[in-house]
Amino acid sequence: MSSKWHVFSVIVSVACATRQSAAIETIASFLAMTMLVTGSFAQNAQVKAVLDSQQILIGDQVNLDLSVELTDGVTVAWPVFADTITGQLEIVNRSIPDTVKKETGETVLHQRLVLTSFDTGFIVVPAIRFYFNGDSSQVMSTDPLVIFVSDIPVEMEADIKDIKEPYDVPFNWKKWLMRALIILVVLGLLIGGYLWWKKRQKQPEEMVARPKPKRPAHEIALEKLEALRQKKLWQNEQVKEYYIELTDIIREYIEFRFDVLALEMTTDEIIASLDLKAIDKQTLQELRKMLQMADLAKFAKYRPMANENELSFDTAKQFVARTLVMPLDDNAEQKA
Repeated sequence: MSSKWHVFSVIVSVACATRQSAAIETIASFLAMTMLVTGSFAQNAQVKAVLDSQQILIGDQVNLDLSVELTDGVTVAWPVFADTITGQLEIVNRSIPDTVKKETGETVLHQRLVLTSFDTGFIVVPAIRFYFNGDSSQVMSTDPLVIFVSDIPVEMEADIKDIKEPYDVPFNWKKWLMRALIILVVLGLLIGGYLWWKKRQKQPEEMVARPKPKRPAHEIALEKLEALRQKKLWQNEQVKEYYIELTDIIREYIEFRFDVLALEMTTDEIIASLDLKAIDKQTLQELRKMLQMADLAKFAKYRPMANENELSFDTAKQFVARTLVMPLDDNAEQKA
């Protein structure tokens, strides 16, 4: 008995068992599909489609194994499947076609399709065509197959059951402990970084005095003031540069002469530090005015008058002259 007639007998037996009137239509469809003409290529190739089950419940899965056996020198175009075979059969998964060489010399190609259906009744797996040697006239088809999809049986006379209580999901202590540990580590790093930053804010960097030159501070300052005068910066519209260099000379002199870190201080801080060095008030007042004039010229784009520029230079020179210490006086202080 051929495979077509075997399938036909399966349909009839299942139809009788399930007493479905629609079986007649399915049988008619099956008989129509068996009329597909296969090519006269049987001497060089064989095609086969096999189901691992012919009866499943709705939504269950069934395996469809496709295989082609070829002789040497014969090539086959493997069919490409979409997501469905028919409107009632969906392809859940498919394997990559593999090749096996038999000891007798033939080559066997195989692919498995995993099928499912959400319709009930008889469902026909149609004939699948294979074309050989790139010739559309050399075609062979598998036999159509039938799957009977049955619905889940329902006990119509059974008592109505209560709805089941929802399942309690077990508490995952390991998962939450890990999350808590990560949060604590992050918070610790943030708090530690904040405390370190606050500590840095409260403890400013210690200012280290530069080493004093071997020459007296006033000699260096007076030489630099004379060099500045020779440059004639403010006379050449370089007022800002003039006051930058003038105040740097005086600040450096104060630093070397009075051990005050004047290069790192503001004007008010310099005057407050010099006020402790027993310098007369008039000299400090004139120095303050000169430094404030310089700040306006450097940072506020103030344009002093020519006489103000000259007065600032004279104030700086007089400050050095009034506060200088001669080398002889240094020796006398050391002896005292």
